[in-house]
Amino acid sequence: MNSGAGKESRGKSIELVLHNIHDHGVEIMDMWMKEVETRTRGRVRFTKTSGEDRGAIKAADLVRDVPAMGDRYPLLNLVQIPFIIPSSTVGSRVIAQLYAEFSELRDELSDVKVVGLGIGAFMAIFSSKTRGPIRILEDFKDARTRSLPLIDGVLEALGARPAHVGYLEMGHLLETGKLDAAVLGILPAHMFKLADGAAPYCTVAGKTSITMHPMRIYMKWDTWNKLPPDIRKIIEEIGPAGSDCWFAVQIGADADKHLHEALDYIKQKGELIEVAPEELERWRRLIQPNRDSAVSAVEARGLPARKFFNRMLELVAEYS
Repeated sequence: MNSGAGKESRGKSIELVLHNIHDHGVEIMDMWMKEVETRTRGRVRFTKTSGEDRGAIKAADLVRDVPAMGDRYPLLNLVQIPFIIPSSTVGSRVIAQLYAEFSELRDELSDVKVVGLGIGAFMAIFSSKTRGPIRILEDFKDARTRSLPLIDGVLEALGARPAHVGYLEMGHLLETGKLDAAVLGILPAHMFKLADGAAPYCTVAGKTSITMHPMRIYMKWDTWNKLPPDIRKIIEEIGPAGSDCWFAVQIGADADKHLHEALDYIKQKGELIEVAPEELERWRRLIQPNRDSAVSAVEARGLPARKFFNRMLELVAEYS
């Protein structure tokens, strides 16, 4: 926030910097900025920056990120459990409703002021040209696969070898044979042009995603506390709480719109593989103990994990 921000001068807007850590080829950040500017009648204006530079992230007033990489947010991590969420449209409404209903989720995310919360687009398993397509369980055997901590056990149960690699390194590692496969969103795979050569095979696990990432826009508390009360009210009306809030509806529609473009690219340049229902049932049986243990581990931390997880399943069914 510029010096003196929050103290509006007559005729002068509040200028804020919004930083996007990873570009996923979606427009929700620009849409959110425009919505705030419109509803505040120009009293708030934004400058956008992007990239992984820590200095830029620290300097920004707001950040768009993927809060899914460690165990800092244990309840939030449960939305990444495989084979539950069918789309960003459904998942974003679900997570926004869970945020409204569970004070424990709001508490664990309260290190920053969340102003938008949703779910990214459908995810898949991308395998390299050298490795070949993954169609059945046996194709996973010993595959060095880009993973995230919460789904390491899932991939191990399927026979793969989880690997934690940098987001921007994946394409190079797949192309050079240092990585066999990657669990990745279909939208970033499109942006990285993986089907052009590095990983032309895209395996989707039926109608539900292999995992899903939460996405958020957050504001730093120092910035939030300096904003005039009426501006704070306007921003809170946009999101993040409630399945019908502007942010939940728009982030889902935006991601799923771009998903169709990405799938068309994969079909043209590579191969889109949908796991057969009877084969997918084998996968589900193998990973069920891991799903159960993920919920139990969060429950053991004194959080209402089972209630949260069961409510998530109810909301997915309701909104699908």
